[in-house]
Amino acid sequence: MSGCAVKQCGANRLEVRRLIISHRHRFIFMHCRKVAGSSIAAALAPHLGPDDLHLGTWPEAWAAGVAPNRRARTDLMHPMAGASFIARFARRPTRWRDPAWTVAALNGAQRLKYRRQLGQSPEHAYAVRVREFDPEAWRDYFKFCFVRNPYDRAVSDWRWRTAKRAGSGPELAFGDYLEALRRHDFSHRAIPRHWNNWPLYTIDDRIAVDFVGRFEQLEQDLRRVFERIGLPPPKLPHAKNSGRRRPYASWYGNTERAQVSELFGREIAQFGYSFDENETA
Repeated sequence: MSGCAVKQCGANRLEVRRLIISHRHRFIFMHCRKVAGSSIAAALAPHLGPDDLHLGTWPEAWAAGVAPNRRARTDLMHPMAGASFIARFARRPTRWRDPAWTVAALNGAQRLKYRRQLGQSPEHAYAVRVREFDPEAWRDYFKFCFVRNPYDRAVSDWRWRTAKRAGSGPELAFGDYLEALRRHDFSHRAIPRHWNNWPLYTIDDRIAVDFVGRFEQLEQDLRRVFERIGLPPPKLPHAKNSGRRRPYASWYGNTERAQVSELFGREIAQFGYSFDENETA
C-alpha cells in the first residue's frame, strides 16, 4: 500500500505532503516539508503497484507519465471521497475534458477516505498514526524520509508560501512568520498548521524510520534508498523550482536565528545542523 498527502490540490495547491506505503516493493516513504518530496514521489510513482496507496502527488505523477492507479480510483467509491470528486466537477463543469485537472480533482478527493484512520489531515499523518493504520507494514517494510537543515528549510518554506499568497493578504516578513509559528498563530493563511517535520518520522521523540536521508546530499542518499528497495537508479525530476536563490543567512538576524533554534531544536541537535552563512535557500 502506498500513501501520500495534500492540503489543497489543483491549480491553487498550497501545500503537498506525501505518504507512500508500497506493498509491491515493501517500503514506506514519510514525506517531510521542503525536502524535494514532489521530485522523490514522482521518481517513485512509475514503480508503484496497482494497490499501493499514494496520496497527494498524483498531479506530479501524471506530469511524469504515470496515471492514478487502481487503488486511487477505487478510493473514490468512498462516500466522502466520491462526493468531493463530483462536487469539484460541479463547481468547474468546463474542466471535465482536461485530464490533468481530473487527476488534480482525484488527488484532493482521495484523501477524505483516510481521515478516520490517519486524522483530519491524512497528508500530515504522524509516524505513530501510520503505525496504527498499518502495523504489519510498519513492522516489516523499509521506512525512510529526508530531512533538511532547518535554517535553510525555514527560509525556503517561508518564501514559497508567501509567494503563493502574493496579493491575497498582507505581506509577511520572515521574522513575523517564525514568530507566528512559535505562537501557533494561524490567522495568516501563509502559516502552515503542520510545520514541524519531527513527528513525521519519530515516535516518543525517537527516530522510528530505518533511514533518514539528507536534502544536502539528495541524489546520493536517494540512490541508496532505491538500491535498498530493489529499484533502478532514480531519475530525479525537479518538480518545483524556486528560481534564483541567495544565501539563506541574508534573511537572518539574531532574533530569527534564535527563533529557528527554538522551533527546530530537536532536529538541529539530532543531525548536527548548524547555521552556514554561505548556503542558499
